Amino acid sequence: MALILYLHGFASGPKPKSPKIDLLHALGHEVRCLATQGGYRPEDYLRAAETALNRSPVPDLLVGSSLGGFWARYLGARQGHPWIGLNPALRPSATLARYPGRLQRFDVDASFDWTAADALAYRAYEEEPEEMMVPGLIVVAKDDEVVDAQETQALAVGGEILVLPRGGHELANTEDYADRLADFITRVSERPN
Repeated sequence: MALILYLHGFASGPKPKSPKIDLLHALGHEVRCLATQGGYRPEDYLRAAETALNRSPVPDLLVGSSLGGFWARYLGARQGHPWIGLNPALRPSATLARYPGRLQRFDVDASFDWTAADALAYRAYEEEPEEMMVPGLIVVAKDDEVVDAQETQALAVGGEILVLPRGGHELANTEDYADRLADFITRVSERPN
């Protein structure tokens, strides 16, 4: 059993009963959810991740969806945690620039303001690590309506990639990638530290 830190996406928050988290539980793992408290700027994720990664016991694996997938990969590569990105927004400065204004959160009845400058703040974090020394897996759906699947494939260097023909941005079709996640988590859980 692995302890997984799950990083939520943009305009969202911890959803302990989502299909993806249900899948991780069904595979026999414990899941902790990151909570950025409604903040989606880089400093909000970094602050929440620092708290979560310094909590004992330390997670074995980072899993994130969309913007959370970007952060799972970023933090995993830099801090030595294996990671999984589910339809990750690997260029959040461009993806998030499409959504300026007052936005509604998906997880609770609340809204927040987002600007082009907020999106551009991500550029400082988008530089690829020179060498990916930590195992990673990206799952991308060709029909993702938010993140460009072809761009994700082009940017997905240094890790494994699974391209699904369907699933949309939500990837609620967990049966289509459950076996691959189970295999990856088993392999990285057995590797020596």
